[in-house]
Amino acid sequence: MMKDLNPHEIDVAKKIISAGLVKSAESLSFFMNETITLKDFDAEKNLNQPPLELGKKDETNIHLLTTKVIGEMKGICCLIFSEEEANHLRSAALPPEILNSPEMMAEMSDGIMLEVDNIISASVITQFSNLLKVKIHGGVPNLKKVSSSEMEEYISSEVDNELYLISFKTSFESSKASFNPEFVWLFDNSFIDSIKNYAAVEA
Repeated sequence: MMKDLNPHEIDVAKKIISAGLVKSAESLSFFMNETITLKDFDAEKNLNQPPLELGKKDETNIHLLTTKVIGEMKGICCLIFSEEEANHLRSAALPPEILNSPEMMAEMSDGIMLEVDNIISASVITQFSNLLKVKIHGGVPNLKKVSSSEMEEYISSEVDNELYLISFKTSFESSKASFNPEFVWLFDNSFIDSIKNYAAVEA
């Protein structure tokens, strides 16, 4: 039986994720050798029951990046890019000699997405680990290219697996480009218990 978070506890969870995303922007700046800022952070949506109202409807070739949380808690970080957003990110992150070479692009295009997912997910997982004082880390990132219905089916199946869901729209910006992944955080009752305990102290 899944427990629920009250509004204050949801707010605390969002603040932890927001702090992680700000850290990830700092890490992305180093990785891409350019200042990246977290511009918009839409934390209004928190969903734990279908139907899921995720963006990128009616699209194909959605880039669904997933990282499993390993350790004392169970969870999954999902980053969701449209194909256009993924291409914007590649254009900003990769040097011209790779962008202009079809062979090198074929080799590097998925790798760059996995590395960005690794940076963003690791930043959020580290934030949870430090604040909730639990031993967790991210597994190896995974990339699937799916339709909107396949994406929703995957996330619905994880929610059915006793995972609670919080969804955000985010916007990272640099002078070259902006990219706007949806960030979906799925976590189990042990996360909820830890968030409740942390929120009680933060009240």
